[in-house]
Amino acid sequence: MRIDTTAIGRKTALYMLLAILTILFLMPYMWMLGSAFKPRSELFTYVFPVSWKTFIPLEPTLRNFSRLLNELGFMRNIFNSLLLAAATVTGSILVCGMTAFVLAMIEFPGRRLLYLLIMFTMMVPFEARMIPTFLVVQGLGLSNTFTALYLPWLADAFLIFLFTNHFSEIPSDLYHAAVIDGCPHRKVFWRIMLPNIVPALISGGLIKFFIAWDAYVWPLIILRSDKWQVIGVAIANLFTDQSIEWELIFAGSLLSTVPIIILFFFLQKYYIAGMMSGGVKE
Repeated sequence: MRIDTTAIGRKTALYMLLAILTILFLMPYMWMLGSAFKPRSELFTYVFPVSWKTFIPLEPTLRNFSRLLNELGFMRNIFNSLLLAAATVTGSILVCGMTAFVLAMIEFPGRRLLYLLIMFTMMVPFEARMIPTFLVVQGLGLSNTFTALYLPWLADAFLIFLFTNHFSEIPSDLYHAAVIDGCPHRKVFWRIMLPNIVPALISGGLIKFFIAWDAYVWPLIILRSDKWQVIGVAIANLFTDQSIEWELIFAGSLLSTVPIIILFFFLQKYYIAGMMSGGVKE
């Protein structure tokens, strides 16, 4: 049996390259993880040259987390971000799901044009919409309220695109049979259509959760008080003209990554399935 040494050599080189890239990508996160448990005096002592002391604290402490959660009220910011993410995910799935259902299943004049106009909005960057959106929210008297954090972002063109593709894969006979049997559109949507696109709902929900959890610019400009301030702005506020409390920034950054990691770990299978299946046409 002849062994193809060239193929083995190529695979070995590829795996080594991937391993090196993985280590390079993980190093900043490992440094953040170790630094979150380091006292201020040890934080930058062993940065250069890089060694195991760079990533592993010699005198691990929980004081950084204690200061964040107890003295600075960081728990309130975590709760605000979780509440914002929950409201954004729930509202977006409802609004985008109903819109996608209409575009995919119900025939009406101008349906194709309306869909193209919605898709066109994906090309408009946030920076171009920020000031008009701010003026509209301010005109409605919603500035500096929790509602202002999520209301402008419930309609999402990408989620409408994703859900429309999945609804289009459902046989139209299923929809027509339900309508002929006298089932109202509300029940068709809730009981027949939504259960058939669960992977897409999870994918869209995860995307909106990540966006809402990482929100920074919009909360910064729409909120004037700290009552509803989110975790991203709270971490940024640790940078002051007087000092930069790096140990608290590392601890806060670690806390902010925990929900993302947990959610993606348990839902990654559905996320991948939802993102892949909508683009597959037989």
